[in-house]
Amino acid sequence: MKKFKATRAVALLMALTLSIGLTACGKNSASDPASSPTTPTASQDSKPKEPETLKVYTWWDITKFAHLQKMEADFETANPDIKLEFVTIPSKYADTMVTKLAGGEIPDVMMLAMDQVPRYALSGMLLPLDDLASAEYKGSLYPVVKNALTVDGKMYAAARDVTPKVMYLNTKMFEDAGVPIPADTWTMDEFTETTKKLTKGSGATAQWGYYWKNYTDQTFAMIAAFGGELYAKDGKSSVLSTDPNTKKAMQYMYDLYNTHKVCPSAAQAAQFGDNEFSPFMANKVAMQIGALSTASTFDGNKTPYTVLPMPSIDGVSKTSSFVNTWVVPKTAKHPELSWKVVEFLSGKDGQQIALDMNYGLPASNKVDTAAFEAKTPYNKYFVKALDTAVPYPVNMNGSAFQTMFQKECEALWAGAVKPEDFTKNVDEQATAILSK
Repeated sequence: MKKFKATRAVALLMALTLSIGLTACGKNSASDPASSPTTPTASQDSKPKEPETLKVYTWWDITKFAHLQKMEADFETANPDIKLEFVTIPSKYADTMVTKLAGGEIPDVMMLAMDQVPRYALSGMLLPLDDLASAEYKGSLYPVVKNALTVDGKMYAAARDVTPKVMYLNTKMFEDAGVPIPADTWTMDEFTETTKKLTKGSGATAQWGYYWKNYTDQTFAMIAAFGGELYAKDGKSSVLSTDPNTKKAMQYMYDLYNTHKVCPSAAQAAQFGDNEFSPFMANKVAMQIGALSTASTFDGNKTPYTVLPMPSIDGVSKTSSFVNTWVVPKTAKHPELSWKVVEFLSGKDGQQIALDMNYGLPASNKVDTAAFEAKTPYNKYFVKALDTAVPYPVNMNGSAFQTMFQKECEALWAGAVKPEDFTKNVDEQATAILSK
């Protein structure tokens, strides 16, 4: 019995000693900073880190474009550490952004048209992307895209999308006039005759067979159909008066306006609205060149239409293609994060969104076009053009050339100058502009 009591006493003493030791350890940890644990407490560890906000500059208003909204949402879901803030520059985008960059306002990512990439790159405003873009990304690009992204052998841009031009036909106007929709093998001569059949009336009842806004890319689409060019190979001059195919194209467009009289004047077209496709949507123009995004415009307006390839010349249908791009300013704060955004927007996921929502053909052959082609009988014409389109020509001084070219074109379409005088005037002025 005494033995039991002694043993019990020893056990109680050990328990008391252990309890005092643990209490002492607890006091030291709380009171001595040197002995405090370095691991964050539960409350510190659970505090969420604020996402990095990256500003993306575009000429599109994200509130009006569902595909941009989806791109933003999908990117932020996949990258919770990054928040995108879209900034809209609605007019004079290219010149405005030059001013902003010079003034120290630096976007993390910005949209840029392909014809502006050389201007920005050679002025030292863009970050080269060769070391950021993977070989797989570069290898997936359609041939028509690659020239738009590189300047002097360096990659300065990633493709937003590619927009080969096709011919849109207003099916209501064709039906009302009793004119059948041409076959997809139609020729330029058949196109001309069709424009005549669909041009009639005057004043409030006037309608026209064809129209294009006086933009250089719209005009070049017809030049490309004839196999023509804008610039000499060295980029130092234009070839309107020396390239036979370009001369044919300019004569043809002049005749559409002034000989066949199948096109509305700029003033006549403007009465239907500011949009370049307003006359088409008002059922006043039967045919007009457009891109994939044009379909979304017509769908939103409930305008009935179908699509055909560009009319062929000598058995060949040719068209032009324009590429819009994403770029990273050279002085961007976090270039790796900027590229992460660009990689998504220009990669398989981002371009699949643009394709599915009819805002641009993919620049990458990794994007699945099967579902897109199955949607309509004519979507195949967009996809086929990716392999055959001629890229819109770019030039370091292209912006100044386009301003001059469009001004001269106004006089040509109005019949104030003949094609042979027009081409000489353009080439003479181009030498001073392009050789700088």
